[in-house]
Amino acid sequence: MKKKIKSYLVFSSFSYKVCIFLLMPAVLVGIGIGIVSIFGELGLTATAMLLTMAEILSDHWLFSGLMAKESERMEVLRTSGMGMEIMKNALILDLLRKLLTAFGILAVCELYAGHWGGLLLMAMVSYVFSAAGTFLARYGGGLAVNVCIGQISAFLVLGCLFCVFQSGSWRFRVGFELLFLALGVLASVLTVSKAMRKVKGGYYDQ
Repeated sequence: MKKKIKSYLVFSSFSYKVCIFLLMPAVLVGIGIGIVSIFGELGLTATAMLLTMAEILSDHWLFSGLMAKESERMEVLRTSGMGMEIMKNALILDLLRKLLTAFGILAVCELYAGHWGGLLLMAMVSYVFSAAGTFLARYGGGLAVNVCIGQISAFLVLGCLFCVFQSGSWRFRVGFELLFLALGVLASVLTVSKAMRKVKGGYYDQ
């Protein structure tokens, strides 16, 4: 794990670390608490939506165009004999960061709201759509693509959480939690495996 963390930190810039590890969580927690203080528990759903969109938009900074036909990232990877391993570790650790960030931000907001019942489900829904959204956005290189996918993903988060919390489906919460846990694993495996297949082809000029 220490080696993976080191690869991820080496792959990302100092400004990226500051913004993604410190500023983004702090800003989202602040906004989330503000929304919750006004709208109560409904604010938690809005926070999950903002978190999903923020993750997809911020991915443009580090992995933009990674899976596009002509990715400039290949030149960076070719300068190191461990380029493939560094990339794989960075992809895995970035997904882990997304997951921990989702749980951390939503836990703080739920603590403030005094409502704990939906933490696992909300965090996993946000993670699944942020992972799936970043996977799709990496096929394009423009920020506009990330913005569009981020907005769509945010509304999908809203739709899923609304169906569970507002439509009488709460009694099936455990089933939904298991479903999104499984989807989270699937999205993670797909994101890393597809990206590495594409990166490998570019790395070896295949």
